[in-house]
Amino acid sequence: MKASIKHQNSDIPKKDYKLFEDFIKFLNKEYPLKHQIEIIFTGERIGGMTTGSRTTEHTLKVLSKGRLNRDIMRTLAHEWVHEYQHGVLNREKGPDIGGRNEDEANAFAGRLIKMFEKSYPQYDKEIFEGFKSIVNKLDVISEQIVLSEKENIQQKFLTEMKEIGIDKLPYSYSAIKRFVDPETMDIHYNKHYKGYVKKLNDALSKKKGEMSLEDIVKSISKFDTKVRNNAGGAFNHALFWKMLSPKKQKPNGEVYDKIVKQYGSFDKFKEEFNKVALDRFGSGWVWLILTKTNRLKVMSTPNQDNPLMNVVDGGGYPLLGLDVWEHAYYLRYRNKRDQYINKFWDCVNWDFVNELFELKTNKKESITESVDNKTKSALKFLNKLYGNLTKVVIGDETYYVDENQNILITYNLKQKLTEDIGYVYINYDRIWQFFSFSFNMSDAQIEEILTMWLEETYGIRGYKPFSSDNRINRPLEESITENKKESLQDKLKNIVKNVGPKQASDIVGGAENLLKLAFNDEPMEFLHLFDNLDVVQSEEMSNWILFRYKKGENLMIYDKKENVFYISYIKFWAFLQNFYSENEIKLIIKKWLSEIYNLNGIGVVSSGVGKNLGWMGNKN
Repeated sequence: MKASIKHQNSDIPKKDYKLFEDFIKFLNKEYPLKHQIEIIFTGERIGGMTTGSRTTEHTLKVLSKGRLNRDIMRTLAHEWVHEYQHGVLNREKGPDIGGRNEDEANAFAGRLIKMFEKSYPQYDKEIFEGFKSIVNKLDVISEQIVLSEKENIQQKFLTEMKEIGIDKLPYSYSAIKRFVDPETMDIHYNKHYKGYVKKLNDALSKKKGEMSLEDIVKSISKFDTKVRNNAGGAFNHALFWKMLSPKKQKPNGEVYDKIVKQYGSFDKFKEEFNKVALDRFGSGWVWLILTKTNRLKVMSTPNQDNPLMNVVDGGGYPLLGLDVWEHAYYLRYRNKRDQYINKFWDCVNWDFVNELFELKTNKKESITESVDNKTKSALKFLNKLYGNLTKVVIGDETYYVDENQNILITYNLKQKLTEDIGYVYINYDRIWQFFSFSFNMSDAQIEEILTMWLEETYGIRGYKPFSSDNRINRPLEESITENKKESLQDKLKNIVKNVGPKQASDIVGGAENLLKLAFNDEPMEFLHLFDNLDVVQSEEMSNWILFRYKKGENLMIYDKKENVFYISYIKFWAFLQNFYSENEIKLIIKKWLSEIYNLNGIGVVSSGVGKNLGWMGNKN
């Protein structure tokens, strides 16, 4: 396979051409293509592309102007995986959002970037360089005003910080569907796991002092049953997500060697693990642990107990765990727990298991907090690239900017979470996402590293690091700027209309806050944002009536033949799912359809977990 490269006003400097040439060779090594391809790095969007596109003539187009090299590479990897799917695996094109192809492209693009960074450390600095030119100072001041307005919204409503945070799921809901179906993963993560964290924080709010989640688990005998159950649930699941891998891994490393030495073979160990998991009566977990005498042991715990708890007999240090509560597998496997257990081995993250083993054998105390050997590398990266920022003060706002006037750090002297603590906002694209993707750190771990760096390098104390971006796009920022005189409630509603409830929830600290603050705790007020949809006849399906929002986006589709309304999961259903059961959601939407569109006696269903309605009707 040969790849030809073209630059069309791309603004990638010639000194970085070698970076992209080596990255293309790396991509072809991991995902070899059959056809000769053309790669175009362009300075402007071509056709309907956002940041990248692919044609049937094997041409990959990547927007490069004004973007970090790493972002350009991620887009290229994304489109490369699509070319592999269609050109090598002969798959048909799937939906633009969601679906198997998109989920794989998103997951594998991030993985490929990480692999390249490890294989080519000489490009450390080049990968994180950006080349956006600033036309004039007015643009910078405008962006600062936008950021200040967004901070005002965040600061008003982020009024409560909990000691126990929620770990991000390190892959998509469908990434491990060979083991667990996407719907189960969605429910398991968003309902069960987040539910444990919320209940734990509620219980801890009444107690004095602060402890990490791991410390609570280790000293669980000091707490009541409510804390024991929910601390265990939060801790066990935070580990469990990391113990699973979208990519199948062979057993490896020191843990594999120790298993074979102690059990005689890996198959004998696997047989014992499976038996203990199958024999666990009712709900609970099965574990591979390292005992105090440095021996491996398979054991199970009831409910949400963890081997680290000081109330568990014969416990130890968990290396691998499997959730055998029915909610973890029942939708696909029903009562066939043995099938679920057997499939587990296809998704074990042996790299993480070995990391836990290394932590314990190196006498490091924490499982869930940041790893010591990563801290030095993280601080080295920060000081290397961002150790000499320029301080700019405008009124109460303090900014730290690079040589191109890009804002990387900002805080407001008058905006405080409490009398002693405020927020310092960190540029998501340049700093925050690096730790999230390359170091595979949780938000809590990133906050710890950044707190240390800000104090040591810039003397910033008493401020809690927070991601400034939250993936909010430019149109939203412009709308906030244009509507400064609106009430905060109106601003929140405007945010929902622009980018949807999920991203709006990020700004105000969660869906519950959004419903309460923007819609007075009334779901009907949320639905009333969409009272004036355009109603058009589908050009492709005569029995479909399309209910459209701006830019031709289908929010609802009425199938006259089936007498059913398909409701956009992303825009409607997922938000309401935070508060109501499926039947309650149907009743709420039916009531709204009756009041606004005078439609009665019609069935209501979701478009599907993680989907919009782009895959149905016409797409403009």
